[in-house]
Amino acid sequence: MDELIRVLREARSWREIALVTQTPLPSSELARGYFYQQWAADNRHRTQRQYIKALRNRAPFTDVLPQDTTAGEIEYEYAGARVEGIGAAHLMESLCVSLPVSTAWHRSWLEVTVRTLVEDTGGELVMAETKESVRHGSRPVDLKPHEQWGRSSGLDAVDSPARLWEERADFFPSLRFLPRVRQDLDALQPPAFVQVRGLLARLEESAARWEPTVAAVPAWQGANVSSEHEQRRRLCLFTDEGGEEHCYDLHGRFTPGAGRLHFRLMPNEGALEIAYIGRKIGS
Repeated sequence: MDELIRVLREARSWREIALVTQTPLPSSELARGYFYQQWAADNRHRTQRQYIKALRNRAPFTDVLPQDTTAGEIEYEYAGARVEGIGAAHLMESLCVSLPVSTAWHRSWLEVTVRTLVEDTGGELVMAETKESVRHGSRPVDLKPHEQWGRSSGLDAVDSPARLWEERADFFPSLRFLPRVRQDLDALQPPAFVQVRGLLARLEESAARWEPTVAAVPAWQGANVSSEHEQRRRLCLFTDEGGEEHCYDLHGRFTPGAGRLHFRLMPNEGALEIAYIGRKIGS
C-alpha cells in the first residue's frame, strides 16, 4: 500500500487526479484474506488513509465511462482473466494502477486482449480480437514513460473534434493532417473520439522521439501500429496537399469497433502524416 501511495503521489505531482475503483474500497481485497478495511482500521495508516480518501472518486467506475457503448460490445482480457477496470482505463485513455503484489505487475504497459463486435463484409456481427497497450504503474519507476503524457493535461480538456482540429498544431507538432481528416474527426462518436485523441498523443510522443537517421521507423510509445497486407495497400492511397498520391498503409487501431488511423512516415521532417481516421477501410 505504501508503494501504491507513492505511485499516486507521483501521478498527483503531474496533474489533478481521482482514484476510481471498480468495487467499494472497504470490500476490496488487497491480498488473499486481507481487505482494505482491515488496513484502514490500523491507526498507523491514518495519514495514508486520508490521502486515498481525498483522491477517491465515490462514483462507480462505470459512471465515468462513455454511456453509449452497448453491453458486450467490447471485452478486455489480461493474463487469462476478464479485466473491466483495465478496460475502463484503456477506453478513457487513463492510467491503470495496481498493487505491486508480484513482479508480473512491475511494468509500465499492460498488453491486453481486446474483443469487439464488428460487422463483416456480409453485414454479420463477428468478434474481432486485437492487442492493445494500457498505461500502467505499480511502482513510481513504472510511471517514467508516462510523465510527459501526464503533464500534458491540456489535451484532456479538448472535448470536441472541432477544437482538436483547431489546436492540432499545438498538441501534435510532429503530426501532419490531410484536410480530409477534418471530416473524419467530425464523424467520431464520443468513445471513439477519446480513443483517437489518446492515439494521436501516443503517435506524437513516438514521432517526437524519432531520429530518422538512427531508426527507419519510430519506437511506438504504446500505440498498436502495423502495416496493411500487400493486397490491401491499394485501399490506402490518398492525395496529399501537393497533389501527389501516397500510400498510407501504416495504421494505429482504436476501439470500440474496428477503428483505424492511417498515416505515412515523413523522414525528412521527422513527422507522421495522417490521412484517414474511421472504420477499417473497405469494411
